Amino acid sequence: MPRIDRPPQAPETSADPVRNEAARRFARMHSGEWDAASQAEHDAWLAADPRHAAEYRMLESIWQAAGAVPEERLRALAEEPCRTARPARRQAVGLGLCVLAAAIGAGLWLRADPAVEYRTAAGERRSLTLPDGSTAELNSRSRIEVRFDGARRLVLLQEGEALFSVQKDSARPFVVDAGLGSASVTGTRFDVRRDADQVRIVVESGSVEVAGARDQATVPVTAGNAVRIDASGHAGQVRAYPAASALAWRKGQIVFTDTDLASAVREVSRYRQDAITLAPRQGLETLRLTSVFQTTDTDAFLTALPHILPVAVRRLPDGRAEIVGR
Repeated sequence: MPRIDRPPQAPETSADPVRNEAARRFARMHSGEWDAASQAEHDAWLAADPRHAAEYRMLESIWQAAGAVPEERLRALAEEPCRTARPARRQAVGLGLCVLAAAIGAGLWLRADPAVEYRTAAGERRSLTLPDGSTAELNSRSRIEVRFDGARRLVLLQEGEALFSVQKDSARPFVVDAGLGSASVTGTRFDVRRDADQVRIVVESGSVEVAGARDQATVPVTAGNAVRIDASGHAGQVRAYPAASALAWRKGQIVFTDTDLASAVREVSRYRQDAITLAPRQGLETLRLTSVFQTTDTDAFLTALPHILPVAVRRLPDGRAEIVGR
C-alpha cells in the first residue's frame, strides 16, 4: 500500500455500524498499536456474529486491491474525505480509514446487492437460484443470507444446512461463512451444516478451501471427503465421508450408521415442530443405532426406537416426546 501523509482525521465509511466498527478495527490493526489483548478481544468480536467476520474479510480484500491503484489517484481520492471528516483519536487510525475511504472512492468497494435472506421451517426443503446462477438447497430449519457484489459472492449460513452447486467464476470466489469457519470455492458442489457446537463441510465434487475462524491457513477438501470445524473455530482432519449419506436429506431420508442416540435425537428433532428430548442422567446419550427413517414421518422413529434400543417413549403434555430408559 502507498503511504499517504494526511492529517489525523477519519471519515465515517458507512452508515452501517458493523461496517464502521470493522473499519475501525482494521485501521487499528495496521497502526502498530496491536497487542495480544487486542487480538483476543478482536477474535471474540469476530466470533460473536458471522457478519462481523464477513465485513472484516471484505476490508482485507479492499486493502489488497487498493495496492493496485496508482499512488497519485489514491492520494486524490483520499484528500476530500480526510479534509472534511471529524477528528480521529489517533493519527494511524485516521490514516487507515482515509485509505479505506480512498479505496471506496476508487470503486474497490463495489456496490453490493441488498442482502437477501432465505429460510425454511421445520420439515421444509427449498431450492434457490442465486444471482450468479449458482443454486442452494436448504434443509429443514435453515437460514442463509446472500450478499453478492462485484468482488465476491458471500453466503452467510446462519443456521441449519445447505447444499451449494456453484457456477465457476475464478474472478469472484464463492464463500460460505458459517460462523465457526468458512468454505471458499470458485466452482463446485458441497454441503455445509451448522450446528451449535460445530460446522461440517462435505464435498460432493471439485474441491473446497476450508478455514476455521481461528485458523491461520486453509485446508483443501476434495470430493468424497469432509472436515469438521469445532466449537473453538479450528478445522480438524479431512476424512472420507460418502456424500450419499451426508445428502440423504435431499431424498427425504435420515440415515443413521452407528450413530449415538443424542445425535440421532437432535437430527430427528430438526424435522419436527415439537422436539424430542432425552431423560437426563440415565446414560442414554451413548446408546447407538443404525437405521433409516423418512423426514416426513418422524413419528416412525419414536415407534421403532423401543424395538431397537432398551428405551421407552413418554409423551409430555406440551406435545414433546421424551425418551427414557427401561
